[in-house]
Amino acid sequence: MSFEEFDEDLELEESEPEPISSKTPASKIPSAGGKKISIFFMSTIGPGEKKQKLTVNDGNKVGDVKKTVGNIFGLNPNDFHLSHGGVTMDEGNALRDYNVADGDDVLLIPASTAGVF
Repeated sequence: MSFEEFDEDLELEESEPEPISSKTPASKIPSAGGKKISIFFMSTIGPGEKKQKLTVNDGNKVGDVKKTVGNIFGLNPNDFHLSHGGVTMDEGNALRDYNVADGDDVLLIPASTAGVF
């Protein structure tokens, strides 16, 4: 058997090429409004102190920021709270509600399990 036995004349239909759609995501417009700030997240959870800079929108909810920070530090968001200026932040509030400014430090503090059995 040789390859010549399988030779066929294939006729290709000429058609208009399909338009290329962009793979670039559309720009996200922050729904919460606000301005972008760079803040430092410091974690003392686990061995050694870790610090990570993150640019966020000050209109973002604390709960959403916790999810992102948890991914960065490899922590479950339920295992820690965010604290700024000695105040533990509520997940339903926006960062700007705590007067978080560009260059500020935000601490990751362990969630207390006291009283839980």
